[in-house]
Amino acid sequence: MGFGFERRARSRKARGGLRSLLGKAPDPREVGERLGRLLPRMWKDAELDVSAKRITADLHPFARALRITIGADGELEVRGDAAAVGPGYYDDVMARLAPILDELDYAWDGEPLDPREAMLGWLAEELRGGATRIGMPAERTFLVDAPIQTAMGPRDAAWRDAVLADPHAGRDAFAWWERLPGHAERARAVLAMWHEVPWREPIDKAERALMKRVDGELRAARKADRALGLPYAEWAELVGHLGDADRAGELAALATGPAVIGYRRFDMEVDAGGGWSVTLPGAFVGAWEDDGERYWATDGDRVIELTSLETTEHDSAQLLDVAPALHPVIERIADGARHGRAEVYDEGDVHIVHGLVAIAPHVAILTCKGSPSDQAWALATWRSLRNA
Repeated sequence: MGFGFERRARSRKARGGLRSLLGKAPDPREVGERLGRLLPRMWKDAELDVSAKRITADLHPFARALRITIGADGELEVRGDAAAVGPGYYDDVMARLAPILDELDYAWDGEPLDPREAMLGWLAEELRGGATRIGMPAERTFLVDAPIQTAMGPRDAAWRDAVLADPHAGRDAFAWWERLPGHAERARAVLAMWHEVPWREPIDKAERALMKRVDGELRAARKADRALGLPYAEWAELVGHLGDADRAGELAALATGPAVIGYRRFDMEVDAGGGWSVTLPGAFVGAWEDDGERYWATDGDRVIELTSLETTEHDSAQLLDVAPALHPVIERIADGARHGRAEVYDEGDVHIVHGLVAIAPHVAILTCKGSPSDQAWALATWRSLRNA
């Protein structure tokens, strides 16, 4: 569950005067057409999807798309979610909408929300209900030895108890607290550091663009407010990975502690298809090929390839014996219904661990490629294979 917010706005003209007496509401089609013209002009940084009755706007990389629905009476319904970002995002949405409503001659219904108090109350209620993931993206599962994962990093039981005693202790769970100069840029950068930055040299143009974007956002935040607290140790590490050793040294000199930000410093559990999961370092990035038949992932130095299949055999040991070993076997698994075999060989200077795991009627075939020093990692990866 996220922190969803909803607000409604109506035409000022429909609230009084002759139009109200006649019971005429604004024409929703006309309202939709006006919004379709206004929003692209006034929200140039947003990705918009405009239809006759609904508009969605991507306003922040870590927030769900904002939805604006136009009712039959011309009423506007605005829905968004600030759980992963913080109350500053809500403030920004309201500030963005203010000139739009003025153009339409609309006004909000009801009393304005205090987003800070509301979000702190929501956080406490989530924790009280047993939530262990707050504002976390659903597509990644990181294996962190902490009872709570927030969008701003893992938290221990003492933190949870402090928030339950006083919700104001949970302010640090949100990246964007106030809509002040530099705060939006810092929030985007820090959230990207927690969830997207791989903490190694970039292996493709997309990763380099991401890391350069984070560097640019931190530069902008520092320019906007020199006193703003910034993650200098992590910033220095990121700039070093981008190849600027001199500036990395300058930033490291401003750090007050070691670099700790980044869920991708931890292992993650990856859905490998066919009911299989595998544990990989967070620095890995992967993709499906052959119409979803093969999954591969790499961190730039090591590579895995994984395929799976389903058979009619119901004995895991016999299922494994169907494919005889072609290379020296260095380890076996015989754990109840779970049987496995790992072989090793070299192709030039590439050290390969080829492993199978059978949980009848399912089979996973994993190939790990790296250097001889990566063999322990490869075997641990093979052992991590599970089928739900």
